[in-house]
Amino acid sequence: MHFLLELSLAMIILTGHASSRPIPNENMRFWSADVRTTQCFTQRAAIASDCQALVANPPVPDWTNLAPSGAPPVFRPFCSGSCCVFTDSSEMAVEDLISAGNTLMGCVEPANGLLNGVTKTESGSVCMADTSGANSCFHSSQ
Repeated sequence: MHFLLELSLAMIILTGHASSRPIPNENMRFWSADVRTTQCFTQRAAIASDCQALVANPPVPDWTNLAPSGAPPVFRPFCSGSCCVFTDSSEMAVEDLISAGNTLMGCVEPANGLLNGVTKTESGSVCMADTSGANSCFHSSQ
């Protein structure tokens, strides 16, 4: 029976019909429909309504590199309320940031209305998190 459950779950993921589901441990990641490019997290989560407002009406991007000297770059082009969009590429088009942000809205945890996630695009990685998420947005140990 366990094998059938795993097989069914794998088929759902492969056909793209899965939605984000939390893993019970608060420090662990969520899985999402497209696990190859998008991962959802629970720590440093932003208020989903702030993130929705951000992708609906983004401000003029600020491409200041927030990373310390010698570290890989981290940019925070947009923030609104508790939600910020971070990326590792200053070459990313605003449209790509918005598209990635819309994808990351699938990371909303329904139980508390919070989200934090990272997705990969052709131009680089994009993360939505709270305002303090810059230091760990692209670390796998979040």
